[in-house]
Amino acid sequence: MNPISSTIDKINQAFYSFGKKNPPSRAKRAEMEGASAPDTQAHASPPRVGVAHPLTIYKEVVYKEKQLAKEYDKLTNNLEKDLYKRRTLEYLKEGKIVYYGLTQKQLELSEKKLALGKQFLGMSVLYDKYTGNMIPLKDLVISANHSPHRYYAEVQNRVNTLIEDAELKDLVPVFMTLTLPGEFHPYRMNGKKLVPNHRFNGTPPREAVKELTRRFARLRNDRSLRDIPKDQRIYFRVNEPHQSGTPHTHILLFIPPESVGRIVEAFHRLFPGKGNDIQTDIYNPVGYMMKYILKTLPRSAKSRRRKKSRYLHAWYSHNRITRFSSSRTLAPLYLYRLLYKRYSLRALTRLWRNRDIRVFRPVDDLDTIAEIFEGDDLIYMRNDNFTLEKHRGGST
Repeated sequence: MNPISSTIDKINQAFYSFGKKNPPSRAKRAEMEGASAPDTQAHASPPRVGVAHPLTIYKEVVYKEKQLAKEYDKLTNNLEKDLYKRRTLEYLKEGKIVYYGLTQKQLELSEKKLALGKQFLGMSVLYDKYTGNMIPLKDLVISANHSPHRYYAEVQNRVNTLIEDAELKDLVPVFMTLTLPGEFHPYRMNGKKLVPNHRFNGTPPREAVKELTRRFARLRNDRSLRDIPKDQRIYFRVNEPHQSGTPHTHILLFIPPESVGRIVEAFHRLFPGKGNDIQTDIYNPVGYMMKYILKTLPRSAKSRRRKKSRYLHAWYSHNRITRFSSSRTLAPLYLYRLLYKRYSLRALTRLWRNRDIRVFRPVDDLDTIAEIFEGDDLIYMRNDNFTLEKHRGGST
């Protein structure tokens, strides 16, 4: 039987016994069995044996169930890693790996999915049931794959606003590169040739990005960084693949100038590997960061036609990896996308920090924003007149 199912049965039994009456006494049991009741005066009662309360049993079962669930997840994860490792090394042996750990078939599949998504956006509209107006869905989407120019403009705005904020606080930039040890790489370079890495632990790229996040969290939780006030710690992060398909990450961190020495010491202490690097002489932080962001975006037709660039863009979508992330220094992105015509990102961030913006959601649907107020003024109300439909023809 599945250990999880067995555990659930035990929980049900514990609940069932918890709802039943107390068990009959010794005298009552003897009477029920047709025997005379024992003389309680003549015979001393034996010592009572403690019976675990059903609620105690329930707690023990719940704790055990959580432990079994963790063990089950660990087993499943190990099986997935083993499968990914065998499949990846087979692809290399058969000469199917082209760039960034992807085969041509994986590239074609990824590009086909993106083409279907683009087709859906092109033939879908938001239709106003009352006025008959239609808004093409492709004009609203902000995506690195489907609207790279719109996405780039938004990222550029976020980077500029974050750096303006850092400069107002007299913070200085520190640039870091984090890589993973050799066991995370399925291949290694022998000259210009890829050869299998037999120490590879089977971690796929998406899980490797999570491992990079955990490693960066070690620095964020170190006293050298935690001693800095939260509003004086600002960072951007860009994920990129090695030739083997294993990710590495670039981080631009803004901190007070007096903390630079401690951060550099902590970085070398936590990340001693040769692939990890930290630089403090950054003179153009915007250009420095945008250089890495630009490499990841399919902004030009020429870039989309280049073979290696196609595999690079497919690596992100195939492995479902985020290109760019940042600290929570600015107003939430979901809020800015609703109010960008009314406020600049800097103005909205100032209102958000001062708690002048209030967001209301339905109790039964917390993922939906119903209304937004600035003070007592209603600045946004959800419109339920629109439905998502196929293009009906006519003017838009």
